[in-house]
Amino acid sequence: MSPSGSPSGVAPPPATPAHRWGLSTRPWGLGEAERSELLRALRFDWFKWDTYSAGHFTMIPEVMVVPEALHREVVAAVEGLSAALSRFEDRVHADVAILDRLGIPRPLHPLLAREPQRTLQCARYDLFPCDDGRLMVSEFNEDVPGGFNETVGLPHLMGDPGPGCRWEAGLRDALVTAFADAETVGLLYATAFSEDLQHMLILDRWFTEAGHRTVRGSPAHLTRGWSGRPRILGTPVDGAFRFYPGEWMPRLPNFGTWGRMGARLPMMNPLRHMVRQSKKVFEVWREVMADDAETLALLDAHAPRTLPFEADGISRWRDEQPRWVLKRAFGRMGDAVIMGSLVTPKVWDEALKEAQAKPAEWCLQECFQVTPLEFGAGSLFPTLGAFVVNGRFAGYYSRAAARPFLTHEALHVATVVQLL
Repeated sequence: MSPSGSPSGVAPPPATPAHRWGLSTRPWGLGEAERSELLRALRFDWFKWDTYSAGHFTMIPEVMVVPEALHREVVAAVEGLSAALSRFEDRVHADVAILDRLGIPRPLHPLLAREPQRTLQCARYDLFPCDDGRLMVSEFNEDVPGGFNETVGLPHLMGDPGPGCRWEAGLRDALVTAFADAETVGLLYATAFSEDLQHMLILDRWFTEAGHRTVRGSPAHLTRGWSGRPRILGTPVDGAFRFYPGEWMPRLPNFGTWGRMGARLPMMNPLRHMVRQSKKVFEVWREVMADDAETLALLDAHAPRTLPFEADGISRWRDEQPRWVLKRAFGRMGDAVIMGSLVTPKVWDEALKEAQAKPAEWCLQECFQVTPLEFGAGSLFPTLGAFVVNGRFAGYYSRAAARPFLTHEALHVATVVQLL
């Protein structure tokens, strides 16, 4: 996302008043001792270890207040987009040509083709309120969405949401309900990363409290039992929660085992959801679903224009640098996203040359103007992060940043809904 620039030498259109979203903020209202106790509890009781990163607080000590009407718009948008993505996935999950265009690694194609359609889904869609009155989604986090701990932990610890407000923090119950039929749940994650472990520990607690057995491990720990039942570290499992990037799967030492039996394991999220996770999804979605009026309306309302990276068009991308965002199909926390409006011509040119070497892995997305919001520390660019579990809205994980670009440096902001 970014304030949209204009092509070189072309005058920008006249400025229009920013849309009034009705968002507001208010401080936590905690004294120093209360705030210290809240953070201690968040770290030790809710496993949110990274409340500070590189010496900086990773949360804004304020609450973002969302009007009820806007909340309903968010819910309608994310649930509609989730349903539309399911229809798209059904059409393309076994289409090799489309999977190639989406940048999905070839070794994964047979796995995606064999996976049955299942409802298991834990996703997060970050909606950006924009000056033109649209809630824009630049990509979908359908693979490894983070933020469980603070999404549920902060409302629990803060208690009263304030006069005339309510929390929307149903993530725990939604996830537990989704695994109601699984006696034993495998929690699969990238075991080298503490930030991934903190997510697994809170899930472990929630599932255990609900009466499930759990086993934590890496996808590398999947084996086939003598009866053909999937096992994690020797423990038979009835389902799994995957917190491990799909594009990393072919590197696993037991990737052959996944190829033989991965489709048998009910998993949140299934590898089929990589077609939704790809940042190139907007590039092909409209084309594939041209006969689906509901999908086209959602794309018009929420999706930025996205083009394939074409090596012979590099001079155009140079000339129109402020207008575009360059994205690799798969990446984490903004590590393969270059915003033309926020970098020097030299950095932009280097990024274009990198993309030129492997053009099929990249796309360009047109910028959009995000409406800033005033916080105590000044004007920041917000996003309404909405969790979606099995197609239904399940709570907010909102963030804000000093620049209109979300990376690992974006700050979490607790979110409440203002009653009518």
